[in-house]
Amino acid sequence: MYNKNRETLEAYVLGDDFKYFQNLKYLPLSVYPSNIQSALVVYCFSGKAKLNVYDDSHWIQPQELIILLPGQFVSFTEASDDFLTTTLVVSPTMFSDALSGVPRFSPHFFFYMRQHYYFKMEDVETLSFVDFFELLIRKAVDPENQYRRESVILLLRILFLDIYNHYKVNSLDSTATIDVHKKELTHKFFQLVMSNYKVNRSVTFYANSLCITPKYLTMVVKEVSGKSAKDWITEYMILELKGLLSKRLLRRRSSRTNPRWDASFGGTRAYRLCNTGKNI
Repeated sequence: MYNKNRETLEAYVLGDDFKYFQNLKYLPLSVYPSNIQSALVVYCFSGKAKLNVYDDSHWIQPQELIILLPGQFVSFTEASDDFLTTTLVVSPTMFSDALSGVPRFSPHFFFYMRQHYYFKMEDVETLSFVDFFELLIRKAVDPENQYRRESVILLLRILFLDIYNHYKVNSLDSTATIDVHKKELTHKFFQLVMSNYKVNRSVTFYANSLCITPKYLTMVVKEVSGKSAKDWITEYMILELKGLLSKRLLRRRSSRTNPRWDASFGGTRAYRLCNTGKNI
């Protein structure tokens, strides 16, 4: 997995579903907070870089494994000159296929991964991951393997199940006794919100999409996640606004304020102050 020639970038692709980068000196992420569509698996060999996941900031260090999931709000900045990684990019479709055929992951797992997305690896663990990644890429590029996609999915399933097992061992899942149907409903709600929150902000829209009443949706989401459906929609809106405002503020450092931007976003300042309690 580790190429001693650090100047040589190697890339392997399996259709639109899977990309493998060896000796990558950056991550395929925006410098602005944005909603990522693909899952990323990153192992850092050297250097450091700053990664922001929601409101959590972390400096990536050597011998760290980073797991980012579709739908997370992420930004990437300040990579050092010697920053070097092996990075997997997994499409939403392949990520979903990798998780199919196993018990539905608890919604709290996805909340947990907002702050527990990096893992410091010991030397022995690093060797195991080297072997795992080498097996993964062999299966992905073998021309005689007629089931390359299926092979990659099975190996990714093992990886994500290991991460989920780590979550189950190290956290208290308050949803363990909640009805499976309610968990499934909440999971579908989050998928809909991630796809539609920019244009549909009404609980009624999501309830109608799930063929249930707004009252029942609010009750189920509150029971499973601890927050109401409206609160989750508002949170995604605020995160999107933070990303947009970060872009604008960075641009304003090198150019004068655009009056049209002030007119368009002036109202969001009051909205932001009311909902987050602070300026950004």
